[in-house]
Amino acid sequence: MDPPLCAKCGLFGSTTDLNLCSKCYRDYLESNNVLKIEFKSSTGKTYVFESSMSGKACASGSSSTVPSDSKSEEKRCKSCNKKVGLTGFKCRCGELFCGKHRYPEKHACKVDLKETGRQTLAKQNPKCTGDKLKNRI
Repeated sequence: MDPPLCAKCGLFGSTTDLNLCSKCYRDYLESNNVLKIEFKSSTGKTYVFESSMSGKACASGSSSTVPSDSKSEEKRCKSCNKKVGLTGFKCRCGELFCGKHRYPEKHACKVDLKETGRQTLAKQNPKCTGDKLKNRI
């Protein structure tokens, strides 16, 4: 089965792109202000979402329509600025530390661990008192 020809220029087109070649389809999207976003899932499936951009100008000459951060946030130890990657330890204060600074006394943590321990023990062990007047006559 031969692929369909492009409706405008006569090159090979695609049925998913309105029987247009890639160049003609890109021109069609820019002229109609339609945004097409492709997402690839981890299972290998590709999802395509098309939406009309009413009132917004489409960026011409852009290779990708979704701005992506090319450099992700590096995971570094808060104390010594060492790269920790996947081996970092998250403290109760919310910061990330290496193996050397993971303990609260090593990085001068401001979280009061004694008070949080007392609160959890108070929640887990409610006070139990007996009825004082039960055995009285």
